[in-house]
Amino acid sequence: MKKTFALFMAAAMFAPSAFAAEITPYVGLGIVLDKAGTTAKRVKFDQNAINPMDPETFGNAFVANAGSNMDFDMAFAGEITAGIKYGNVRGELEVAIRSASEDDYEIFSGTIASFLPAEIETSTSVRHNSYMANLYYDFAISDSKWTPYIGAGVGFGTYKQKATVDIDIDEAALAGIPPAISSMIPRGDMTVADDTLTEFEWQVGLGATYNFNEDWALDIGYRFNSSTVEDEFVYAHEVKIGARYLF
Repeated sequence: MKKTFALFMAAAMFAPSAFAAEITPYVGLGIVLDKAGTTAKRVKFDQNAINPMDPETFGNAFVANAGSNMDFDMAFAGEITAGIKYGNVRGELEVAIRSASEDDYEIFSGTIASFLPAEIETSTSVRHNSYMANLYYDFAISDSKWTPYIGAGVGFGTYKQKATVDIDIDEAALAGIPPAISSMIPRGDMTVADDTLTEFEWQVGLGATYNFNEDWALDIGYRFNSSTVEDEFVYAHEVKIGARYLF
């Protein structure tokens, strides 16, 4: 009987600490400053693929992912999150909408097939939507409204990639070519690649939360997001700022 009573008292003493942590759901919105990169290349123009006697071969001169390195511009992205907090651990679902693009880049300026002066520029854009499951650990600091954290996540992303070229051909040179032939020579905008792919992706990050009160918090953080798309390494350095509401 004494043993039973002792076990009961021990359980009563430890029960409050075992169940002290409460499950707290939350939702959040964030704005992300995104700098993306990739090992994929720009469109390449190879005029050796053109047969001057067959203008239809002009299109064969454009080869996707064969030129020089791309350099995406800085861009903004948005995210929506929903999760639960249990003690120092947070589990979270995240949907993020990103985009990356490169300014027009000149890939040719000269004379094609020894008789056709031309300038050609290319541009690439990527729309990237990701769907992630994240896990974070919060480092509680006594008597502070700041809570640092680290975390990681896995999920999948959809990548809509489009590479185009803008072909500017000297009109005076075209005037000397029979209309039946000149009409087959492409000019203006031309799409070289247009694909939508779904790939596995992962991310790691760290940051800090500023707790205004029990309900509202400010989230500032950095993360590295990455994937492999058609054997090319795709990544993004991201700085985010967001608001979180705890129920």
